[in-house]
Amino acid sequence: MAFGRRQPRQIANALCEPLWFGRRVLLDISGPAVEILDEAGEPISGYDDLRAAAAESALAGELVADGYLLPAPLRDTVGVVVNLVVDAIPTPSERSRRMFIGSGGEKRREARENAEARDISVAPTDPAAFVAVDLLWLDGESLLDVPLQERKRLLDSVLAEHELIRRTVVVRPPIEGWFAQWKALGFREIAFKAANSRYEPGAISPDWATAPIPKR
Repeated sequence: MAFGRRQPRQIANALCEPLWFGRRVLLDISGPAVEILDEAGEPISGYDDLRAAAAESALAGELVADGYLLPAPLRDTVGVVVNLVVDAIPTPSERSRRMFIGSGGEKRREARENAEARDISVAPTDPAAFVAVDLLWLDGESLLDVPLQERKRLLDSVLAEHELIRRTVVVRPPIEGWFAQWKALGFREIAFKAANSRYEPGAISPDWATAPIPKR
């Protein structure tokens, strides 16, 4: 399911998390058998170490998790020491460009740059990790109509963390205290998802939105 275009303030009872980079995939675990599926539902080959880690991490007979495939090793999103960095003051040419194209042009450029930064691929033979953000299936039962907040709770209970398997951090507003830490880890954007939202495969959710992490 894709993010809609609503403003974060329009998302009721939001759950917030850093917007991960990497390839969006589904991890389908059934006992020792692990499938990695792309956004079209097609199997992806390779990543043998990640498959083994997923089988070890599963605390249920079968599950399907939505998340991101990205290079290993992973850095924690909590508990790190952060060095605050002040953004540079705009140069005269940058100020002039902003006056010429307006903030709308700057925002479009920022959105394009953020999308490009998230587009990280991992070769099938390279070390890879998986960050789970949602749970869609559990022991023979679809969770698509279960509220997101409950899906997150179930995910925490059925997928143990591993060196190559993580669950995303989830926080509730106010979230300003997380900005510096997430920026220090390389994140550029935040995902806002309504706690009561359902999962509609292939749809654009009006209850999900993204926003850039403020630069200051």
